[in-house]
Amino acid sequence: MYGGGNTTDVFQEQEETVATETDEEGRGLHALLLPLLLVALIVTTNGLSLAAFAVEKRLRGYNNYFIINLAISDFLFGIVLIIPCLHTYLGHFPLPGDAWCSVYNSSISTVQFVANLIIVTICIDRHRATYDPIGHFTTRSKRKAIYANIAVWVASLLLWFSFSTIPEFILGYTNSSGCLPWYVRNPTIYFVTICMRFVVPFIIILVLYIRIFVKIQQTTGRKHIRKEFVASISQSGQGKSEQEGEEDGTDMEQRPQNTKEMGGPKVAKRESASEVRSATKTLLFVAIAFFITWLPMCVVTIGFSIDPAFFNPRLPSWLYLVPLWLVYVNSLLNPLCYVVSQPLFRKTVFGLISNPIRYCRG
Repeated sequence: MYGGGNTTDVFQEQEETVATETDEEGRGLHALLLPLLLVALIVTTNGLSLAAFAVEKRLRGYNNYFIINLAISDFLFGIVLIIPCLHTYLGHFPLPGDAWCSVYNSSISTVQFVANLIIVTICIDRHRATYDPIGHFTTRSKRKAIYANIAVWVASLLLWFSFSTIPEFILGYTNSSGCLPWYVRNPTIYFVTICMRFVVPFIIILVLYIRIFVKIQQTTGRKHIRKEFVASISQSGQGKSEQEGEEDGTDMEQRPQNTKEMGGPKVAKRESASEVRSATKTLLFVAIAFFITWLPMCVVTIGFSIDPAFFNPRLPSWLYLVPLWLVYVNSLLNPLCYVVSQPLFRKTVFGLISNPIRYCRG
């Protein structure tokens, strides 16, 4: 399965090669500036996203509470990425000791996995909203969204801190200057980790989104048929009351239902059409960004699990770094997805950039 290669020897050769390249060629300022530019963009865009949610109360709806958590995780991920930037520039892990290396690996894995789990959570929530709109709308609350977001952080924290640290003590693993986690040296376990981070979440997202899309298409088709039926009745001059009934039935699916029982206040029973469109479009763009940025890393990991000697000396070391940093770009694309999919979010962000004083006074 491993192609006759010794995994430890392969990584040692890679580390020596990277160290040599760093000493001779990688000490240029560009080795630090380019990664730091990505970090600055990630922190800035997600910082603007959080600022937009803070100053615009209309953005702090139930659906966007998950987006806020995603922006928080991406913002923290951008800060953690300062360590790999220094690592790339210096050629060795900047913090001394194996303990710091373990903390770093656990932290970056936790924050990164939180973002992936949030996308899955959004998709599950959208699936329920599509197939049980009344039950979803009447039971949802911002408090439940906050609890769900906290649960995602706790689950990711427990999983990756235990997975990254406990086996190191059991196996007596000692980190090298490359600060590689223990599971990277085992092709089988490394493949399992990429399945946990990308393959399984993406399969869940893909299956649920296809079901959401099919359901929406079916619902849209029924609405179109009803509109034509109402128009034909109107043209023939039949039953004005029947026309009003059909229009009410159509509106019940397109906008929040309002009922008035026993003289009580009106109660909305499902999401508005604009809210559904915004949430579904945001999920689609975020899922596409997730797939594009993670797929190359998945392919590289599969190749490594088949043959650990696949990279060195057959391929240059930078060919592995490109998919790795492409995964980091996902944290930059997510806030761009919010801008594209939500007009109010886009207006608020541009307002913060062009005239921030107006929001400070407000």
